[in-house]
Amino acid sequence: MDKIDIAIPYFREIVGHTPYRWQLRLFGKLVKGNIPNSVDIPTGLGKTLCVLLFLLARVQNPELPRRVVYVVDRRAIVDQTADQIRSWINNIAEIPTLVNSLNHISAFTSDRPVQIGVLRGGLADDGEWRVDPARPCVVVGTVDMIGSRIMFSGYGDGRSRRPMHAGLLGHDCVIMLDEAHLSPAMAELIHTINRIQNHKKFQSVTLTATNTESERVFQLLSDEEADPSVYKRLHAIKKTEFHQVENIKRISKICELATKHQTGAIAVFTQKVEDAQRIFQKLAKELGTSGTERVALLTGRLRGKERAELANGMVWRQFLPFRERDKEFPAVFLVMTSAGEVGVDLDADHAVMDLTPLDSMIQRFGRINRTGCTQATVDIVYSEKKKKEVQETQSKKKSYSKRLEEARVNTLEILKEQPEFSPAVFRNFDRKTVEKCFAPSANPARLHAEVVEVFAATSAKLPLPQVSIYLRGISDERDPPYSFLLWRKDTEHLVDLGSDVAKQVVTFFRPSADEIARMPTRDTHKLIEKMLQRPSLEGGLSLIVVYPSGDVEAILLKNKEEIPQLNHATLILPTKAGGLDSSGQPSIKAMNEVSDVGDNEDRIRFKDGDDSEDKLPDWLDQAVELRIQLNKPIDDGIEEFKETYLVYALRHFDPTLQSNDSELTWLGATEQTIDEHCSLVGKAARKIGEALTLSNHEINALAIAGCWHDRGKARSKWQRAAGIHTSGPPLAKSKNKHIRQEILGGYRHEFGSLVEAEKAISMQTPGRELALHLIASHHGWARPGFPYSRQWDPEAPSILNKRLTYEVADRFARLQSKYGPWRLAWLEA
Repeated sequence: MDKIDIAIPYFREIVGHTPYRWQLRLFGKLVKGNIPNSVDIPTGLGKTLCVLLFLLARVQNPELPRRVVYVVDRRAIVDQTADQIRSWINNIAEIPTLVNSLNHISAFTSDRPVQIGVLRGGLADDGEWRVDPARPCVVVGTVDMIGSRIMFSGYGDGRSRRPMHAGLLGHDCVIMLDEAHLSPAMAELIHTINRIQNHKKFQSVTLTATNTESERVFQLLSDEEADPSVYKRLHAIKKTEFHQVENIKRISKICELATKHQTGAIAVFTQKVEDAQRIFQKLAKELGTSGTERVALLTGRLRGKERAELANGMVWRQFLPFRERDKEFPAVFLVMTSAGEVGVDLDADHAVMDLTPLDSMIQRFGRINRTGCTQATVDIVYSEKKKKEVQETQSKKKSYSKRLEEARVNTLEILKEQPEFSPAVFRNFDRKTVEKCFAPSANPARLHAEVVEVFAATSAKLPLPQVSIYLRGISDERDPPYSFLLWRKDTEHLVDLGSDVAKQVVTFFRPSADEIARMPTRDTHKLIEKMLQRPSLEGGLSLIVVYPSGDVEAILLKNKEEIPQLNHATLILPTKAGGLDSSGQPSIKAMNEVSDVGDNEDRIRFKDGDDSEDKLPDWLDQAVELRIQLNKPIDDGIEEFKETYLVYALRHFDPTLQSNDSELTWLGATEQTIDEHCSLVGKAARKIGEALTLSNHEINALAIAGCWHDRGKARSKWQRAAGIHTSGPPLAKSKNKHIRQEILGGYRHEFGSLVEAEKAISMQTPGRELALHLIASHHGWARPGFPYSRQWDPEAPSILNKRLTYEVADRFARLQSKYGPWRLAWLEA
């Protein structure tokens, strides 16, 4: 039976419908290993299904990469995209043939045949996708979160995570960049990395409905366009009307045109968040008592909880493409910014919008009459700007805002020439039209292999270019950095206890998707300044900041001059500080206490010892707990003293905690001697290497590294620092909760392990050099070395320590030259 025929019933069973012809043709190419540079398919024809096609192709072609990394440029739709992919994976789990095939190529058993990870800012990553590098997985994330990680500079990553993430996202994976025309710098970056590596285990694909590439582009063929279901969508009609108004009357006109529709699902698009909020409020007010039920707001700033409620709400359901259309219902309105333009599977009956450049208009039109089931009307509201008193001269380079306005004007002229629109009409625009009507894009920063090697020296703390220029390009437009905000009831306690405790809590009880909202950093500063003025916070604002470097700081702010650098940082605020409005968006005007939504059915926080009568879950007896003592006796004369603890409990053990930068490796661990622990890790490492079908010497290197990686913990200094007092063999894992850094004095047990391994492993042992590097680097050091004498082995001669230090750096350079930056980091991961 032909391989494509085998895929058809799987596809139908997983997705619920038969694949389009173009999807079958692309699947055939993927099975043969022919991966295009770009997939140029019109909006509404299922580009996201390229993820599933690749997973199915990987089952049949083991030479393809294991991981699919799907990148979108809109944080607001990352979770929706992940939910869609998760539903496909859940359906795959019901097909025994596929489950067996996927388990066969994995190192360890799992209840998920394919793992899924979500990286979209604010630290909300459960880390499960990292546990088994041999298991196929899909990682969905934003340009900033994926791009910074693939460049060894992950926002929010600590030292050990930076090379780990670069390895897992930069090797044995295919990067798919959705709507690539919105992120030309990121598109250039992933294609450049592809060229630098020149390895079949890394591939890059751009997905777009407005392609600008010229090589290896996958496009619809004429017979595929003639397919009735495709033709219906390609020629779905959207009739337009244009309304010129004064700028001051724009909001009122948009609301007037929206409410003329008495029935149907009405999309309202606007560029600015502030305009969207005003339209949302005005529509809700004009609709009277039913307004709050019939109007919804979607922006990229929404907190996760409110975004999830929106996606499960009545208004959203009326915009789903395959909804029941027989019954008429009172009009519902979804007000959106650019967060609703890309990757959101919505099908509005009609729309009202302001004027944007053509690339944005194409995306908006793609959310209207998406399935071709009706004849939609689109009202476009625009205003003419007054001429500036001082015109820019011809010799002067035009500013970004000037070029953007020209693109809007050109777009308006083009649109007025067309009586009606459809995806087919847009696809007939020539390249010259597209170039003059698209928003000006930033110039991609050129990446060189030598620059990558500098970024890969993650433990050297070298002065580097801002990684953002490779993700966003170089432009005179200021792309404002964002901050991520969440509110917790325990923030003030943790600030009182200090930064070390706060870091442990943030690591253990990491921010969840429900908790996180986003706000431009400049507005975040204004919000904090406003909070400092509130009477309820006259003692100061308790604030926990997780910086892009992964460092955590607990601060009691007293004045605005103390506000730290917050670009791309995650902020944990006290609930009483306010700052979140009723729609779930950060707002300077919001004064009310914010709900804490950090607990869920799988995790909970509570105080133990304060006579609380809160009902606790049944699973608590088997939970993994982090206990933080709140009170300590200060008077020896107190006869009765009851200790009070903040307790953080997880229903299921999180194995990623044991490899984190913070000292939480004791969590969920049983006591293990060093011999026991290293033996287990060596066997697991060999199993991973065999599942990845590595060469014999690489498998041997992994196994050796596992067997030796923690031998340096046998040093008396490390055992004392870990609080291990036993006459038996030294322990690698114990239930003691803290490493006393003052005793450790900077000693790195990896270096001590290296001292022992270097002496014991024969020079003739296959994979010896790689094994020694993996031992030295397993906590993110050795990139390129251990420069400080305090890190060295306290029980080894100084001359030996110095020699090994130089060899660590030389070995790193040799292996990086041999494997390349990403594959070496992947072997470490």
